[in-house]
Amino acid sequence: MIGVIGSGTWATAIVKILLEQEGRKVNWWVRSDEVREGLLATGRNPIYLPSVQFDLERLCISGDLAQVVADSEYLFLVVPSAYIGDTLEQLPKAAYKGKKMISAIKGVLPKRRTSVSVFLENTLKVKRNDICVISGPTHAEEASRKMPTFLTMASNSPTLAIEVEQMMRCSYLHTTHTTDILAVERVGLTKNIYAIAAGICQGLGYGDNLNAVMVSAAMRELSNLLKVFPSTTRNIADNCYLGDLMVTCWSHHSRNRRLGELIAKGNKLDDIFAKMGTVPEGYYSAQNYHELALIIGRTDDIPIVEAVYRILYEEADPRTEIDFLIDNVF
Repeated sequence: MIGVIGSGTWATAIVKILLEQEGRKVNWWVRSDEVREGLLATGRNPIYLPSVQFDLERLCISGDLAQVVADSEYLFLVVPSAYIGDTLEQLPKAAYKGKKMISAIKGVLPKRRTSVSVFLENTLKVKRNDICVISGPTHAEEASRKMPTFLTMASNSPTLAIEVEQMMRCSYLHTTHTTDILAVERVGLTKNIYAIAAGICQGLGYGDNLNAVMVSAAMRELSNLLKVFPSTTRNIADNCYLGDLMVTCWSHHSRNRRLGELIAKGNKLDDIFAKMGTVPEGYYSAQNYHELALIIGRTDDIPIVEAVYRILYEEADPRTEIDFLIDNVF
């Protein structure tokens, strides 16, 4: 049995994808009373992707996390990274023993300076071969409309990656797999920071030429970051690396890009977060990378990340920071 933990946009899209296979049933943990009651009453998520209609006979919607975990062999984690630690630690580690944990989270656990897969293995004691990470490039809004969508399943266990591929593959969703899990996860963390930078460039009115150069520079910066995860098979131009970066930096669906645009136009962070109803993952990732770079003395290796950090956390002027990158990095 498959369980989904989370009820936001991407979680809702994943449930829709999983139900594309005829006869399948899904356990769905929904924390919000409003969302849970709306789903049970209408078969639609009243807040996220409300156009998607679900067959309630194929869903077990519950606010009981322990029950959903107990009743599921495969658990798709689709809670924002800022909350996944507190969410899962409601239950004892033993609750996850033998479970296959599939992370569809693109972010870092704030203050813990760790990715989801590392948290699962080191804190919850989930076996490494029982962890899989889902990577794009994809946006939930397009997947929900059955537009061509592409996912990469990353796991130390090729068997698990292929199992997850088979669960999600359908007429509009195309899949592949890799064992390069830590690098794929690192891309998922940093791409959101670069998307904020892309949004800042756009918000300042610098145009497409600069955005193209910014993404190219981000790809070079990211390639250097990935060198800490040696691989003889990695192709940086593959979907889960370059593709995931590009879609997040350029798409109008990207919340991180939108965050950058609004900052560049002079909006305050608290007002932006209130308007968006969420804190985009790149906000936490920028702080995490800055602090980690300070510890190891490598801040000079991540000039774009550092510029975004200064804008977000030190109230640096966006135009001054981008102009510095234009003159010295791009």
